Amino acid sequence: MSLFRRQPTPPPDDADRAVRELLDRYHHRASIPDGADRMIIEPGQVLENFTSVMERLDVDIDTPVGVGDAASFEEVMGIIQMGMGSFLATHLVNTAMQIMSARYPQELVRTPLPEQYDLRKQVPALTFSDEQHESARRIFNQRTRAAADLDADDVVEVWEPLTDEDQVQVCTALFFMYGNKIGALKFRTGIK
Repeated sequence: MSLFRRQPTPPPDDADRAVRELLDRYHHRASIPDGADRMIIEPGQVLENFTSVMERLDVDIDTPVGVGDAASFEEVMGIIQMGMGSFLATHLVNTAMQIMSARYPQELVRTPLPEQYDLRKQVPALTFSDEQHESARRIFNQRTRAAADLDADDVVEVWEPLTDEDQVQVCTALFFMYGNKIGALKFRTGIK
């Protein structure tokens, strides 16, 4: 028998749970709503979520993943509106190169996407404008040709003229270009 009876812990409300998840380094939550049209975003977690999804795609090309498995539209737009979109774009291509370089022959990994490459023909559901598609292809190829990781300053020429909506689309295109190239590398090499 105990002198003190333990009080049952009341179930946490959604806001408390969301805050705990956001603060938990091992949880994938990257944002919580803060009012009607505001959001608190943990940009580092968004980057980690993209890395995790990209690694998962390399391990199993048939896994049904998309950009939404890494970040919501609102999270990506929030990062862009914070002026960190170029960091996200370079993170995507740097992570892509790191993953591809670890498993596939360098001569294939470093082959740039050719001028006639059009992701929209391979994935008709994607509706990028020509400018958005070409901007993504240029950034992807810039990293493919570079000896070291890109940083945000390396893509300013391509990135600066883009609107916020264009930047979201370019990040989406970069993610899909990575998946498309991983699929091609697996097919060409037979590496599962």
